Amino acid sequence: MGMLHFVILTSNGYFVLCRVLKPGGTYMLITYGDPTVRMPHINRPVYNWKISLYNIPRPGFQKPESTSSSRKSYLDPIPLTEKGLLPPDFILEDPDSHYIYVCRKNNNTEMDNIPPYRLTANIL
Repeated sequence: MGMLHFVILTSNGYFVLCRVLKPGGTYMLITYGDPTVRMPHINRPVYNWKISLYNIPRPGFQKPESTSSSRKSYLDPIPLTEKGLLPPDFILEDPDSHYIYVCRKNNNTEMDNIPPYRLTANIL
């Protein structure tokens, strides 16, 4: 766990982080923490940000042949429900994967107009 992550988790730091982040600013959290654990902490209306979620399997992970998942690309965000949770039909193929939460701070008037942050191959 990184120092910034430790401070955020122990001192109501998401509120402080969001307060100092300028409108349009981006906070990225890369963690093993799955959305059932992280989203209740980072998906609060007071933070005023739009969250895009990505799931990157560990290096060398081989998808089981029995999996019928139709996931196209790891560079596409996982569609979230209106409450910011994983859809009920989402299948986690690799339990040891990394989650990338891209939190982009909105202006009050731009809440629904900001598209999700798109990962590109050159970032990974």
